[in-house]
Parts: sequence; C-alpha cells; structure tokens
Amino acid sequence: EKIRIEIISLGLTESRIASDETIEQLFVEWRLYNFLTEETPLSLPKPTSGQRIHYNYSNVIHVDKANNGARREYLKSMLLKPDLHTDSLQFTVVSDPPEDERDLECEDIGFAYVSLREIFQKQRDIIEQDIDVFDSQDDSAVIGKLKVTVEALHALRSVYEECRDD
Repeated sequence: EKIRIEIISLGLTESRIASDETIEQLFVEWRLYNFLTEETPLSLPKPTSGQRIHYNYSNVIHVDKANNGARREYLKSMLLKPDLHTDSLQFTVVSDPPEDERDLECEDIGFAYVSLREIFQKQRDIIEQDIDVFDSQDDSAVIGKLKVTVEALHALRSVYEECRDD
C-alpha cells in the first residue's frame, strides 16, 4: 500500500537555463497535491549539453488504510472525480544558489508532471521514463528531460477496489 517515486537523472536541452551562468546547482522537489513535498537531498552541478546529472533518489508515500486515511481519501476522490486538476505528481527543478551567494533565493526553473490517473487508466506504472521539463517562465518551452519512476498502480487499484466496496 505505497507509491514509490524515484528521481533518477536530469538532462537539459539548449535553452535559457543551459546558457544562464547564474544557474549552477540544481535539485528536484516533488509534490503530491497539498500532502507532501520532498526534495532530493543533494543539489548537483548543472549538466552541460548532452550530459545528465544522476540523483538516484527514491522515496515512498505510504497510503495504507490504518495510518494514512487522508492520503487514501485524496486518491479515491482523484479516481472518482476526473475534473480535479490534482491528479498529478509535480516535479520542480530548482536552482540552488552557490555557497558564496547565500543572499540569493532558490528559484524554480522548470516543472514536470506525472498523472496518477493516467497510470491507473493505462494500468501501467512509469518505469525509468523521461518526462518533459517545462520552463517555469514559458510552459510551452521544454528545457530538459527528467528520468523518473512512479510505481503507483498497485496502490491505486487497491483504493479503487475500496471505492467499489463502499
């Protein structure tokens, strides 16, 4: 009764991000609706063109009935009400200011999404798949690829069975 999220690697395309010299270190944050926000423990040097940086970061969201009722209720409502715009895991690529410039803020530079509803509809987890990272200033521009794994199908099936039993 869990959802496993793995952030494997990040590669950038030729974009304003790649050429921006003030962006040196990157980390990735992920968020599930309003419940959870986690980030990779390390920020890594921005990859050069054609290179990837590897986070190899994994995390588990527990959605068992006994201890995580609110998360289960959220998953139920997401499966039952397709109009919610809350069915996605959001990944945010964040620029971490260099050590010597602590007065600078972390800056969100790009967003990527994985739809949990789509995993359920297709009956297929996302395994080591590249997803587009869209520019935070222009959501039509792809600035990179984030390789992720999202294993949620088993938990979503369990929640769905529970809906049918209610």
